[in-house]
Amino acid sequence: MRILLVGGMYPPMRTGTAFYTQNLAAELQRQGHAVEIVTLGASLSHAFEDGLSVHRLQAWRLPLAGFFKHYQLCAINPLNWWRLARIARRFRADAVLLVNHYLDIAFPAAFAAWRARAPLVCSVGTQLQSLNPRRDRLLNRLDRLICGLGVFPFCDAVVAWDTQIRQYLSDVQGERVLRKTHLVNYGVAGDGEALAQHSNDHAFRGLILGVGAVSEQRSFVPLVKAFAELAPDYPTLKLRIVGHVYYDEAPRLAASLGLGERVEFLGEQPHADVLAHMKAADLLFSSLTGRYVGMGTATIEAMLLAVPTVVNTPLDLLGNATLVDGEHLVQCTEPTPAAIAQRLRALLGDESLRRRVGNGGRRFVQEQLNWPKVARDMVALLSGLAQRQGKA
Repeated sequence: MRILLVGGMYPPMRTGTAFYTQNLAAELQRQGHAVEIVTLGASLSHAFEDGLSVHRLQAWRLPLAGFFKHYQLCAINPLNWWRLARIARRFRADAVLLVNHYLDIAFPAAFAAWRARAPLVCSVGTQLQSLNPRRDRLLNRLDRLICGLGVFPFCDAVVAWDTQIRQYLSDVQGERVLRKTHLVNYGVAGDGEALAQHSNDHAFRGLILGVGAVSEQRSFVPLVKAFAELAPDYPTLKLRIVGHVYYDEAPRLAASLGLGERVEFLGEQPHADVLAHMKAADLLFSSLTGRYVGMGTATIEAMLLAVPTVVNTPLDLLGNATLVDGEHLVQCTEPTPAAIAQRLRALLGDESLRRRVGNGGRRFVQEQLNWPKVARDMVALLSGLAQRQGKA
């Protein structure tokens, strides 16, 4: 197939969506498909990046303090619509795959698919939600208004990365979008084979790790409070959090509890450094708050490294691939510091449990969350749509 991937985020930007686009494109190309990528940049360009053909449309960075540091606008320039359409037609795309629905590159992508007479599929990996009820209602209304009228009606199919995203699409967009939604999972952000070769002896190292942007939906405040309960019993234990700090409640809390030297907020780090922190950790804690929760790319990277993970993920998150508490991960759905401390203590005090969960998590990711499988599932969907439109 000839597949055009369109996404507003792409490396060197370090986000789950950026890595998803890059890794899926690379695997599709490895499987013999022709792939072109269209993303955004400071200026118009075309280059081969890591063996992939990458077009960048000119965009304007619009940092939204405390909310989203990677937002870029491109659709306000009509030339970008025609540039993307020309790329699609020149490439003779059999299908256009749009990665995420809420960025304004979605509108030029829909126009390009129409001009190329190719099916448009939108792969959704993010829910728009907030812990603030008023803001959450506003986000839902904007999603229904903008995406419900300007994106999804032009999609021949919608891909949900997991069951929580599918539920979000059902709740916010309704049956009209749900009936054309398909579940196709995702893969690890880094080199899966290299991560799986890491040898983890599961000896006690005295480090709890949290990875991800520190935001209202991943505040890490309950984790800091849980660490305060554990600290007296583990004098050498440290808590390290890697990710851009949007909200500083957790750092201020750690300082007020006198844990400043034992709780580290390192900010955003290069991907190689994040992996080094994972290898040095006893366990990874990951917890999103809100109506819809998931398992981010950092979590599955840790699982591939055989680092045990503590998450609030639903066990049916990935559809037919069911997670098992105590075998693939440690589930902690209660967000209280006491409950978190109890689950962390079980792992910190039991090397055999760390080994069982770490190795079990690695096996699960290798079997279910690998890019060859994701690419095959995606191609099956795209080729079916293309055949119905006479494109393949």
